[in-house]
Amino acid sequence: SYNRMSQYLHLMSNTAAATPLDVWSPTTNNIKPELADQIALGYFRNFGKNLGFEASSEVYYKILQNQIGYVPDANLTLNEYYEGDLLFGNGRAYGIEFLIKKTTGKFTGWISYTLAKSEIKIDDINNNDWFPSRYDRTHVGNLILSYAFSKRYEVSANFVYNTGIPATFSTNSFEVQGYSIPQNPSNSFNNSRVSDYHRLDLSFTIYGREKKKKKLSGDWVFSVYNAYNRKNAFTIFLDGNDDNGNPQAIRYSIIGSIIPSVTYNFKF
Repeated sequence: SYNRMSQYLHLMSNTAAATPLDVWSPTTNNIKPELADQIALGYFRNFGKNLGFEASSEVYYKILQNQIGYVPDANLTLNEYYEGDLLFGNGRAYGIEFLIKKTTGKFTGWISYTLAKSEIKIDDINNNDWFPSRYDRTHVGNLILSYAFSKRYEVSANFVYNTGIPATFSTNSFEVQGYSIPQNPSNSFNNSRVSDYHRLDLSFTIYGREKKKKKLSGDWVFSVYNAYNRKNAFTIFLDGNDDNGNPQAIRYSIIGSIIPSVTYNFKF
């Protein structure tokens, strides 16, 4: 397959993670539409209704134009002339995806894995060399499993794993009056990553009894989000020095604990 996509609304953000202060801008005389040309080749196989297995694999390559970058210390919030803080370049993304799915029987589910690379090249950033985009994730995996004890009772599990998003950190430091000052003399951009993201969700579902004359039916769902209490980092940033004078990295997590929930779904 081949397709071309054009994007006329642009997200302006020079932070490692999305925030409510991100700026959206339409295409202007100075901001051209972002273009993406993608080619893909895939193989899909159904192993028959009796086995209930489906499998697919696909490789892709995408060429990106008019990608947006930012000058050092760019200020995008409440900046009437934010276009002056923008830089433009090209990008590329490529990878391979795998999927195996079981659709019949008491035990169902699917597993997927993606090995991918997403890079950008913008003048005056990273010494004019390619660097990982904010959306670059080398490994992305998903595992969904479900087992039906009967028509009324079902248990399921969902496991997610993603490589951490790229971030820019200092490569060395120097000491002034007992305090360590971080620096990045090579001007490398997105030279490190936030810690990997992984999470396990569990659920148990009780389906309502089906009766011909019964107009209303409902299901109970008991679930646990982030079952093993993983504190996934939303972003990591350097904030001053610790008691020993060394730079300290602060990890900020949005949801860093187990979240149980009970849901009742009804239909009529």
